[in-house]
Amino acid sequence: MTLPAIGIAPGRATGSVHLVGDPLRWRSERPAPEVLAFPALWWPPDHPLPSGVVAIVLHGVPAKSAHIAEVPTVARVDPDVLREGETVEVNGTLGRFRIDGVEEVGVVTSFLERDDGRILLLERSAKVGSFRGHWAGVSGFLEASTPTEQAYREILEETGLGAEDLELRVQGAPVLARDGPRVFVVHPFRFRVRRTEIRLDWEHNRAEWVDPTEIRRRPTVPKLDRVWESVTAAPPKG
Repeated sequence: MTLPAIGIAPGRATGSVHLVGDPLRWRSERPAPEVLAFPALWWPPDHPLPSGVVAIVLHGVPAKSAHIAEVPTVARVDPDVLREGETVEVNGTLGRFRIDGVEEVGVVTSFLERDDGRILLLERSAKVGSFRGHWAGVSGFLEASTPTEQAYREILEETGLGAEDLELRVQGAPVLARDGPRVFVVHPFRFRVRRTEIRLDWEHNRAEWVDPTEIRRRPTVPKLDRVWESVTAAPPKG
């Protein structure tokens, strides 16, 4: 599967991932070629790259992003998306990377917000296929032609609110969440609601209007806090 990133240095290369945990010891004991993944604050290095390193993956975006690296480099890649030793192709020219043997699963997640700033969280029921008992926004697999169309569809199915009850305020940048051999590409949305009476379907046990800080206090689906950050960091529409 191919995933989005930010291109820092052009070129394309493939190698085995090493998740660097020590800024003074970058190489692993595996044979080359190797792709190093480490925090953006360590970039650019004060020393030459070790031999056998063919590409760099950075967590976050480096302050000196204009620095041209010796090898293809991409940034803004969450560290928990990659696994030690798996094969990755880095394309610094197009700003993307590909993980061998991993399936991409598109998902939409929408936060519904009242006038007082409280948002709707839903507790997933025992009838759903994954993350039972966890809290989430209004979410579902991406099956429509666009994420926006799917977001409206899921809100209607899971809450009974139609397009006339909603005002789309923000569509955030996608968030990546790894779950074994899958990577969920979550498309985040934030809607202001014109009415707050909802009707739950079979996918959820209960719903609560809560302060957004509750996201970090509850057991949630993966990266729900990051999805919320995505729709609060982006400017509102209009």
